[in-house]
Amino acid sequence: MPNDRLLHSTPPATDTHPSAFANPDVGTASWFVVGRSDEVPAGTVQTTTVGPRRLAVYRTDGGDLCALDARCPHLGADLGQGRVEGDQLQCPFHHWQFGPDGWCRHAPGHDETPERRTRSYPVQEKHGLVWAYLGGSPTFDVPGPPNDTQWWTLRPPQQTIECHPHLVIGNGLDTRHFTALHGMEMTGEPELSVEPPHRVQVTLQGRPESSWLRWLTGTRDRPLRASFTTIGGHLAWTAVEQPVRFYVLFTGRPTPEGHTRTQVVFFLPRTLGPDLIRAVGSMYVLLHDDRRILDGLDFTGSLTDQDRSLRAFETLVNDLPRL
Repeated sequence: MPNDRLLHSTPPATDTHPSAFANPDVGTASWFVVGRSDEVPAGTVQTTTVGPRRLAVYRTDGGDLCALDARCPHLGADLGQGRVEGDQLQCPFHHWQFGPDGWCRHAPGHDETPERRTRSYPVQEKHGLVWAYLGGSPTFDVPGPPNDTQWWTLRPPQQTIECHPHLVIGNGLDTRHFTALHGMEMTGEPELSVEPPHRVQVTLQGRPESSWLRWLTGTRDRPLRASFTTIGGHLAWTAVEQPVRFYVLFTGRPTPEGHTRTQVVFFLPRTLGPDLIRAVGSMYVLLHDDRRILDGLDFTGSLTDQDRSLRAFETLVNDLPRL
């Protein structure tokens, strides 16, 4: 049963508490993809951005991953240009060294180590990706499929989509566009479920109007059934249950320009037979043409009564902890 409180219009934004939804000036807490695991071998560091923030992501000589604010708390040099020394990150400018907790541990020329600290972030490695949590202590996990060994994991290259991450992540909740844009015939009313403080889920079933797409996807005799779940404001999990089971993880990291750097992870059947073909066909039905529309989407905020799931997502995002 949907939470009715989350289906009402979001309270008007104020100067002291502006709306976070689709607002490039307000960040919300989440796990963000900050690199691929193979891009950060032991003893290396790289700089990445999450919105206006720069992070220095490094792997210690012992193989542990760490993430710090990239701005050195001394004079502001980019720590991502530094070098790894054991489990510490050395600033390229004056060779101050910072531990995984962000505290300065050594500063050449100082009798006493300055009490300076740069912010540190929780980090984890999952699905071949490096994740950093911005917003304090993690309040939810990065999703994954049941029994990882049963799935072939595919990580296509990242893309940049020229609209806000909330619009990209919430796209699967917009059930009306599956009919209008993707040519799907719904065989049941979409079901909305809201689980505060992080999740909004829509379950739908239908089949392509195109006869050849029905053949390709295996939906001539039974409809495609899938659920789309947003987790916070920057992750979405798609579970396709029939005609063949597979999963898709969508991530959206804000860029300094207010756009979205996406990383999609597909969890596909390991078999090379009809199941894999149906999974690929189903992905096409669910995803084709979205990029063309999302690029340059300029959200106006004019949601209607037909947009209950998006309104629930907007309300949930506005209630999330802010960065």
